[in-house]
Amino acid sequence: MINSKPDMSWLGSEPEIEDSQIAETIDTELLIVGGGSAGLTTAASAAELGVKVLLIEIKKTFTPMRKEIGVIGSRIQKAEGVDIDVQELIRQHVMYSSGYIDQKLVTIWARESGEMMDWYESLITARGAKMTLQGGYNYELQAGSYTKFPTGHKSVWPEGMTGVKVMTEYAARLGAEFRMQTGLVKLLKEDGRVIGAIAKDRRSGKYLRINASKGVIVATGGYARNKEMLRALQPETAALAGVTISEGLTKGDGIKACLWAGAKMDDCHTSILFDRCAIKPDETAETLRQPGYPTEFIGQPFLKVDLKGRRFVNESMPYDFILHRAYSLPGKCYCVIFDSGFAEDTKRFEMAGCSRMHPFNNGAPCSRPLEENIELLEKMIEEGRFIRADTIGDLAEGLGLPAVELEKTVSRYNELFDQQWDEDFGKEAHRLSEIRRPPYYGARACGFLLGTIDGICIDENMNALNENCEPIPGLYVVGNDSGSYYAHTYVNLVTGGCAGRNMTFARRAARLIAQQ
Repeated sequence: MINSKPDMSWLGSEPEIEDSQIAETIDTELLIVGGGSAGLTTAASAAELGVKVLLIEIKKTFTPMRKEIGVIGSRIQKAEGVDIDVQELIRQHVMYSSGYIDQKLVTIWARESGEMMDWYESLITARGAKMTLQGGYNYELQAGSYTKFPTGHKSVWPEGMTGVKVMTEYAARLGAEFRMQTGLVKLLKEDGRVIGAIAKDRRSGKYLRINASKGVIVATGGYARNKEMLRALQPETAALAGVTISEGLTKGDGIKACLWAGAKMDDCHTSILFDRCAIKPDETAETLRQPGYPTEFIGQPFLKVDLKGRRFVNESMPYDFILHRAYSLPGKCYCVIFDSGFAEDTKRFEMAGCSRMHPFNNGAPCSRPLEENIELLEKMIEEGRFIRADTIGDLAEGLGLPAVELEKTVSRYNELFDQQWDEDFGKEAHRLSEIRRPPYYGARACGFLLGTIDGICIDENMNALNENCEPIPGLYVVGNDSGSYYAHTYVNLVTGGCAGRNMTFARRAARLIAQQ
């Protein structure tokens, strides 16, 4: 959302740290702040090129590497004959973003992400893991459908092996150093250039000065868990999210430090919101007493109705579109309705990315298969989050909906299924489903927040930009702290696109910094 005059009280003032408070001084070439997918990719890539690297991470542990990574041009895609129209993908990305983004950055991801994936795949397969392509389909441009692009690569790991283990051990062998439970306090500038940072050891409470001759890369993961910052910059997101599952601390520390150093932030504030959070039937998104529970059943294109029992949307659309519509509905939530034929329905739906509940057509595994979702469904029924009933009237009562109106809506939806033409909202025929086979299932639903994806404006070199759109020497931003790439929505039908962007730009930044 565009928030031209947001409340900036969350930013506060840059901390004043006296030289006498510094307990330790460290000299390095490249300081990386944050140990997630972007930070660890930067560390490994820079160490490969002989750069002296220090990575600091505020937590006791690193943030897990993302398992679904979106790229174009990997050797896996080439082996399976996947040929994506790059210009069409870029056109759609710009369209989803209403032109607010820097198209050059999307082009860089499209051109360089395949090399990044081939590099990462080589690293993990050497340790017993396997990289699969979530494919078996080609993108299709057709009326009535949102285009899905087969970009997602999913890693499958042997027991005891993880992406973090692979990356940290590889980088350490090349000389990279890591310092845990050490958080960024502020950046240091001299003659307009960022030359290092002040950090704080959370165990001892002591301050460190870190001099970085080649620069600082900020990769702290955004601000999804900073409620004050989220409410100020994205009040709609805060209102629609029933739970936040952002990995990492994600308190906005990196973004704030960059702003104190003179950087500019995106004007369009955006998040990854997923439409699959089950809440109790006596709650709404506005009255939650406890966090919602994510489940793929909510995100399927089943019948969706408002709290008056009326269908209100084409259910087959990008994840957050239905949430945007729900923002203007009573309670800012809705209900999902389906019957006992959900197994065949969800297979026929041919979902993409992490919403899929069946193996992909090329045999690649989905994120959470149907069997696990059924176990979760039974658990949520026991907890009262999902309602199971033998009649539509009983289902309506359990969900707090008017029975007559819901019965009328279900009857109409069955008519649309029978004629295989959704003349009411234009949903594709293969994503229509009948609701005639008891028992019937339903739940109230809202969104969950995976992460924020607005951040510090950057150029093609991953340099942070100031208010005049000029690069700030020595300051680089990658991952979800970086901006200029998304606006209004996460382009979820480019599966794994955010993780792919993060790792590709991290590798590019490392290469450019090493050349200095």
